[in-house]
Amino acid sequence: MKGEGRVQWDPSRDLYSARDGVPRKLSGLRAIQIGVSGSLSEFYAGSPLSIEDVTELAHRVAEAHGQASPKLVKDMMDEFDLPEERTYYPRCERDVLIRLGMMPGETAKSIAQIGFPSVKKS
Repeated sequence: MKGEGRVQWDPSRDLYSARDGVPRKLSGLRAIQIGVSGSLSEFYAGSPLSIEDVTELAHRVAEAHGQASPKLVKDMMDEFDLPEERTYYPRCERDVLIRLGMMPGETAKSIAQIGFPSVKKS
């Protein structure tokens, strides 16, 4: 199964506020995205715990993000039954979490700076 997984850091998003019709990126926060392929993908696709169609919810969230004011967006979003998000820590040693940037350390500092250009002081 070696080489059948990919990991990338994406900007974390705030579902309760929109910018240009999409969830606003949260400054300095990242979400890890894990992709699988090959036999690893087949394993997970073949043994799901459950599958839920959230297409309708996605359409309603998109509609909320198209509203003219942040208050309207928040009011609509408050009506949805959204899952509670929580931090996920894989079951591995602390030094591995630090190396992945999931706990404080040099990697986490570097990841926090991705996409944020330095400001020149005049």
